[in-house]
Amino acid sequence: MADDTETAAGFPLGWTLLDLEFGFARSFGPVGFRETADQQLELGFRCGDRHLNPLGICHGGAIAAFADYAALGAQYAVGLSRIVTPTVTLSIDFLHPVLAGQWVTARVEITGLTRKMCFTQMVARVENTPVMSSRGIFKVSTRDELISHPFYLKCAELWPSRVVDREQEG
Repeated sequence: MADDTETAAGFPLGWTLLDLEFGFARSFGPVGFRETADQQLELGFRCGDRHLNPLGICHGGAIAAFADYAALGAQYAVGLSRIVTPTVTLSIDFLHPVLAGQWVTARVEITGLTRKMCFTQMVARVENTPVMSSRGIFKVSTRDELISHPFYLKCAELWPSRVVDREQEG
């Protein structure tokens, strides 16, 4: 049960469920987001039993899956005039163990953007402790190719301010 510092989903106050209920997102479990004052997207998840390895710490595969969510932060930053997916390459450094119950957060920085590729780096933290860093390259597609895809539609619903009319883009 949530206390006065958490939402019903077990997220800290101020976080919203990123409701991507299709594909692998269903297996990974709830991911939260919040839009920051500097117009970035911060992502977070609570390490649960489904994320643990046999030693009782967060499995590297779960951390890698969370690193792949960097595409969402990049999507938010780029806006919805282009689609940032799928993952081309992902490199991960595991820096510190994550324990059951800990809240893991991450922000994505776009280090480069071309017409066809988006380059990112991401650092995940538990409180102030870095637990993972990653670098990723994601394919960029035109909105026209994927505008009716459920992923695009859900992002447009969650972040209407990020929808840019292609004609306005110039």
